[in-house]
Amino acid sequence: MARKTTKKPKPLAARLAASPALVKKYQSDPGLRSKYLKGDLEKYLNPAQKKARALNVRLSAPIAAGSSTTERDLAHEAQAATTVKYGPQDRKIAEQLGISQQTEKDTGAFYDQYRQALQQHAQNVALYQAGAQQALANTAQGITGLGNQEAVQLQSQANQAAAQQGIAPAGDLSALANAAQATRQGVMASFQNQQTLQGAAANTYADAQANTVAPGQRLSALAQARGKTRDIQQKQADLATEKGAYDVQYRADRRTSELKNQIALGALGLNTAKAKADAAANTPEAKAATTAATSAASTAAKYGYTPHQWALLGPKGRQRVINASKAQGKSSPDMGKVNSYGYTEAQWRAMSTSQRQKVIKDFKASTAKGSKTKDVLPATKDARDFYNKYGVQPLSTEQHNTTRDQIGQAQRALKLVGTKDKNNKAITTDAIVNAMATGGTKGIPKLPAVVVRAALDVIRYGGVTNATADRLHKAGYSVAKLGLKPGKPKPAYKPPASGPAAQIPGVGGN
Repeated sequence: MARKTTKKPKPLAARLAASPALVKKYQSDPGLRSKYLKGDLEKYLNPAQKKARALNVRLSAPIAAGSSTTERDLAHEAQAATTVKYGPQDRKIAEQLGISQQTEKDTGAFYDQYRQALQQHAQNVALYQAGAQQALANTAQGITGLGNQEAVQLQSQANQAAAQQGIAPAGDLSALANAAQATRQGVMASFQNQQTLQGAAANTYADAQANTVAPGQRLSALAQARGKTRDIQQKQADLATEKGAYDVQYRADRRTSELKNQIALGALGLNTAKAKADAAANTPEAKAATTAATSAASTAAKYGYTPHQWALLGPKGRQRVINASKAQGKSSPDMGKVNSYGYTEAQWRAMSTSQRQKVIKDFKASTAKGSKTKDVLPATKDARDFYNKYGVQPLSTEQHNTTRDQIGQAQRALKLVGTKDKNNKAITTDAIVNAMATGGTKGIPKLPAVVVRAALDVIRYGGVTNATADRLHKAGYSVAKLGLKPGKPKPAYKPPASGPAAQIPGVGGN
């Protein structure tokens, strides 16, 4: 019996190229599309699917190397922060815009009704004038007929009176009657002409009101209403621009802060568990190298350097730092004492090697020009005022920025107070403060005491107290430059000394 041979299935790319129906099936099924349409097969995605996939890849990327926060998380954070900051303004402008647009519609309708009333009034005036002219014409005809009748009657009465007196017939009165009739007709014609002129003026005025003044008023009112609407729309556009700038700035600050956190986590060796596990799988030489690197990093952190800075110092430079640290430890120097360069001991220790070298270089340059004083006064007026007021040199903008970021880190760490740790125990403020003092907890960096104090004040009082501000000033920091506001401690609770509440245990003072 012949043995059956099974054909190998064609590659997916070949099957997709030969079958439009199969392409459509893979495009419409998310499961198939996500598993197979990758690499060279991505060409079978439609443009919308390619765009969506690229967007998902971008949003799923971390905002900094090693961070658990993705771009999607950052977008949600930025949107929430923008809504909180600009939500009231958005609602207010939207309400104003709705009112202005409705007013604009109502203005047009009102002036349409107003013009219709004026047009009806113009028609009524024209009808009144036509009626008056017809009445005057009828009156003029009546005057003519009445004059003829009166002339005949007067002539007849005059003839009768003459016959009764036995005299000749009376003279012809037609000339007199005609003259009187002409006079009356002239007066009537003059009045009729006057009425015609008045009627024309009334008609012209009413027509101008209806067809010239009213449309002009309508256009002017609509222009004013439209102008107000445009002003509000411009405010809305300006606010949208400001919101966009805030969103961009928020994301940039968040990325920078997260990057600094990751660098701090790596520099402090908080990922030692993974490093030990990796080193255990390596050769003895690699283990020795890892141990040496870990020891060097610990030593560098002990003296306030990163591993890279510690390596750049060289053997002699590292020994000088160690000797200076030992000498300072033995002498227990006054951290508030100002040295010959115009900086306190705390400021001098907080500076990097390059910063101290620059200060020394500037000092030597100033003394080499024949200056008799050994003090290097600040160059700017603001810095001199700070020096004269607090007796210390103000720190640089870079140092202020670093400390401001550290205060933000401390605030974020303190927000963990009240949450549960991995043992389901409530995290206390003391635990967070101790972690920041030692730097021994994952995710919480080691921070100076004055930074932790400032962060606590901001959380408790909305700003720093006078005592904390004084410590910051003596350390060379400007409270305003750090972006901090003054805060006041809340008044202590005073139990009532009288009344019903005074009798309640734990509430009253009695």
